[in-house]
Amino acid sequence: MDFWNLKKEEIKGLLKDLKSYSNLTKKLWYRWKRVFDKIKNDKSYFLVEYYPYADVEYVFTKSMDIYKRFFDCSPARQDIVFSPKKSLLWWMKVYMDDNMVDLSFEKVEKTLKK
Repeated sequence: MDFWNLKKEEIKGLLKDLKSYSNLTKKLWYRWKRVFDKIKNDKSYFLVEYYPYADVEYVFTKSMDIYKRFFDCSPARQDIVFSPKKSLLWWMKVYMDDNMVDLSFEKVEKTLKK
């Protein structure tokens, strides 16, 4: 990138992005990429953690229902990160940015132990 040919407004925008980047990497550790992408591009992060032995098509269908019902959005399949997780003891957790809907038996098990 040739900084000598940039206009003053473009340089100010770059400086603002660099300050934001610096602050996010210091405060958020591994989450800084998702937050920076959300701020810069207004793009949400979608994650579905599911029990590894569940059918991925079924998980996708149910997660789309949850995104519509709880988050009022319909992300494309390629925008959703599917992550198998054995500790969920069947079912799944659905994330949008920092919000989560927990549909796992792990939640029920913890509630019953109290």
